[in-house]
Amino acid sequence: MEPRDRFFNHVAKQLSALPPETVSSLIDQAGGPGRVVLVFVDILKGFCEKGPLASERVAGMVKPVKALAEALLKRGVPGENLVFLNDAHPEDAVEFSAFPPHCVRGTDEAEVVDELKPLLGRDGVRVFRKNATSGLFGRDEGGERFFEYLEKRFAEGPVTFVVVGDCTDLCIYQNAMGIRLLANEHNARVRVIVPLEHVRTYDVPVEVSEKTGAPAHDGDVMDQLFAYHMLLNGIEVVRTVEDR
Repeated sequence: MEPRDRFFNHVAKQLSALPPETVSSLIDQAGGPGRVVLVFVDILKGFCEKGPLASERVAGMVKPVKALAEALLKRGVPGENLVFLNDAHPEDAVEFSAFPPHCVRGTDEAEVVDELKPLLGRDGVRVFRKNATSGLFGRDEGGERFFEYLEKRFAEGPVTFVVVGDCTDLCIYQNAMGIRLLANEHNARVRVIVPLEHVRTYDVPVEVSEKTGAPAHDGDVMDQLFAYHMLLNGIEVVRTVEDR
């Protein structure tokens, strides 16, 4: 077996052996439901339903995410601990030099998927709109940046962030890493958890790439490699978070 194949087999084995987490354990270890924050990353129509970057594969995580959110709320996690990081690009976004135009402010693509829209009505829900894959510098309606929100949460004591959404190798990776690295910088007692059932990336097979010119993007490989790299950087990657 070639060294590269041996490595990929090792990664797959490590990830398949990951344990599940439970809602009860999350809350107990965090010190109560008020110390658990659920971060929704780009669970928007432009990535799940319509537009050039929409993917049925990505949309497959919406149902598990909804179930997880409802389970956390049922156990007392307050609405103010639901945080949405949403792409909301201007029409001339510089990012469009790397990706097709998507999730332009005010369009259907920039809307949260219908399944999760009821969560936006919860008291205290925070929505940060971003113009980059990383949401650290995104702003809420009051002008607060996401990194400022994080620093305030760090100052309040230990806190657990559960990061869900898409795409595993892009916005999930960058935002989970952003939280982890900012917490490290502040020497803050923070857990960052990424459950594999609740994140997803898209797939562009090589044969499609060769026909269309779109960059090849193996969804399974990218999901695995970036999950593994998050694991190497102190993010707690788990198989899922079970409702028990």
